[in-house]
Amino acid sequence: MNANRGSHQRIAFTLVELLVVIAIIGILIGMLLPAVQAIRESARRTHCSNNVRQIALAMLNYEESHRHLPPGFSHPGMTMWSGFILPQFEQQNLYEKISLEGPWRNQTATNPENPAALSVQLNYMQCPSANIDRVQYDPLIDADRVPSCYLGCASGLLNRESGEKPWAGMDFYDGLPASDGVFYLNSRTRLSEIMDGQSNTVMVGETIPDQYLWGEDYSGNRQKVDHWYIGSGELSNYLELEEYQSAEVSECLGSTACPINSLKIPESNINDKELCFGSAHWGGVNMGFADGHVRFLVETVDPKIYSALGSRSGSETVGQID
Repeated sequence: MNANRGSHQRIAFTLVELLVVIAIIGILIGMLLPAVQAIRESARRTHCSNNVRQIALAMLNYEESHRHLPPGFSHPGMTMWSGFILPQFEQQNLYEKISLEGPWRNQTATNPENPAALSVQLNYMQCPSANIDRVQYDPLIDADRVPSCYLGCASGLLNRESGEKPWAGMDFYDGLPASDGVFYLNSRTRLSEIMDGQSNTVMVGETIPDQYLWGEDYSGNRQKVDHWYIGSGELSNYLELEEYQSAEVSECLGSTACPINSLKIPESNINDKELCFGSAHWGGVNMGFADGHVRFLVETVDPKIYSALGSRSGSETVGQID
């Protein structure tokens, strides 16, 4: 009878054993989580790199059809480069609905499809790592808009769009030459005009829009780090630009004269934050070049080399990038 009772006794963990098992599981999860997060970020960075590549190729396809790259920012229509290449992304229906002549504000738009187009989700214009609101209200347009994570390159030398001229992103203005990058106001750059070599000239790069990041620019105006696509409701003529003392091209254009991720540097001017290329990826940004290739440029890249990559015909020596 005693032997029979012993064979039916339940075997269970003691409290100490259970706590040890839980602790081991916790340690294993703690070791695995960083690896899982790193894998996910690697996938997001690859996704972003593919976005940049597709944008660069769309720009090159546009150049092949029109014999010049899309304007960086048109005047007086205030249409951005991303609006001109909609057909290259199989957005022909959207392209045919809008008017490239503008305007884009709800209050003044003669074509209601224009402000409506600004809220259309274009996934290739957003980096998955940026973690931003998919749709944001813009009081200037008086409508919802989708922020953009990609900027065309306007300059490698100019780090301001306000105050003392010259301004990045401007064409021939006030006796000054046009911006030295591939894209600027009313630009029609041909690949043959990129004298520094297509593989050494940046066309597009990523950044992080942040409507909540404000600062005072070089002309004393309050500005925020907002980047958008397709069209703009910003200033539309040179008289207004002169009175406002700002070009306001940073909605879609950037400059390699501004350090990478300037928006993360508290003491940097708001113009640097607006015009810089930056990312939520660790240590650098994805940049697309005029030959269609994409490269991840680290924050520690030589500033002179980084600046040289932004100009189209500066005859600078690029040297070793990494």
